[in-house]
Amino acid sequence: MTGRKKGNLIFVGPLPPPILGESIALQSLYKAEKLHEHYHVKKINLSRKDFEHPGALSFDKLLTDSFAILYSAYLSLFMKKPILYISISQTKMGLLRDCMMIQACKILGRGKVVTHLHGNNLGGTIDSTSGIVRKFIVNSLKKIDVGIVLGGKLTPNYRGYVNRVEVVSNGIPADFILKDEVGQGKKKGPISLLYLSNLMFEKGYVELIKATTALVKEGHNLRLDLVGGIQNQNEFQEVKRYIETNEMEQRIQYHGLKQGEEKKRFFLESDMMALPTKYKVEGQPMSIIEGMAAGLPIISSDRGIIAELIKDCGVIIEPTVEGVKAAIKDLVTDDAERMRLGRMSRDTFEEFYTEDKYTDSLIAIFDEL
Repeated sequence: MTGRKKGNLIFVGPLPPPILGESIALQSLYKAEKLHEHYHVKKINLSRKDFEHPGALSFDKLLTDSFAILYSAYLSLFMKKPILYISISQTKMGLLRDCMMIQACKILGRGKVVTHLHGNNLGGTIDSTSGIVRKFIVNSLKKIDVGIVLGGKLTPNYRGYVNRVEVVSNGIPADFILKDEVGQGKKKGPISLLYLSNLMFEKGYVELIKATTALVKEGHNLRLDLVGGIQNQNEFQEVKRYIETNEMEQRIQYHGLKQGEEKKRFFLESDMMALPTKYKVEGQPMSIIEGMAAGLPIISSDRGIIAELIKDCGVIIEPTVEGVKAAIKDLVTDDAERMRLGRMSRDTFEEFYTEDKYTDSLIAIFDEL
C-alpha cells in the first residue's frame, strides 16, 4: 500500500475451531495480506466450543463475553478512531454483548462500526426483545455505519435501523479446486452424492439418508457420503441403526470431519451434492460454494439466500424425504442435465464466489470509512 497511512481495525468474531461457515469466512478475511497492509488489526476471538447451544448461558460464555466487552472498550479508547468490524450475533445475549462493543467504539473511540451478518435470524432476535433492552439494541443498531449481509434477501434482518446495508457474498480460495481438476477424481460405479456439513437434524441429513435408501431399494445405482461433525450423538446412533436395519452400510457411509486435501478428495470424487437444510438461521453455506468450485450440481432448499446462490446450477426442493428423493432421482436419471448444472456451478463460482472477491469487497468498505 502506498500513499495511505495504516488505519486501526478491531476484528471481532469466532475463528476456527470449531469449523463452521461463519468462522471459516472470518478466518479468510483475517488472514488476507491486504487487510494487514491497510490496517493495524487487533482481534477478539469469540469462538465457542459448544456449537450445539450457541445462545445458552455458561460461566465460560460469560467470562469470554465480559473480556470481549472490556478489551474492545480498551482498544476503542487507546486506538485512534478505529473501525470496529464485528460478526454480529443472532442470539439475544450475544447481540447485547455486541451492542455494548458498538457503544464503546462510538463513545470512547469516536470510531466507525461495520457489522457483518452471517445468517438469517438477527431480525427475529431483535423482534423478541422489549422494553429497555430493545431501546438499547435499537439505539446501538442506529450507530452502525455499514451493515453487511450475504445477499439482498437478508437485508430486512436489520429492521431498517441501519442506514447503509451492503451485500458481500462469501468466497473461497480460487485454487481450492483448480478448473482442470474438476471431474478428475470421479470413479466408475454408483453415482456419488455428497453431504458435507455438520450433522444436525435441522440440516436435513436424516431426510437425505431416507431418500437415498428409498432410491437404492427402487434399483437406482447410488451412494451417499456424509462428511462433517456430529452435533447430537443420540440422534446419530438412531440414524446408524436405521442404515443397518435397511442394510445400507455399503451405500450410505459416514466419514467424520474432514479438512484440507481429504475434504477436497470427497468433492472431486462426487457427482452431485445435497444440503436439504431446514436451519432457521441459514445464510449462505460455505460448503455449497465449495461444491460449486468442484463443478457439482447442488440440491438444496430455499433457506437464507441459497435459492439465489444456486439459481443457475442447482435444484431447489422442499426439505422433505419426498422432495429430496424426487430431485435426486431427476438428476440420477438425466446425465445431460446433471453435467450441465455441474458446468454452471463451476462458472458461477469463478465469476462471483472466490475468496479474493470476498475479501477485496470487505476491505474496500473499510477503506471508504
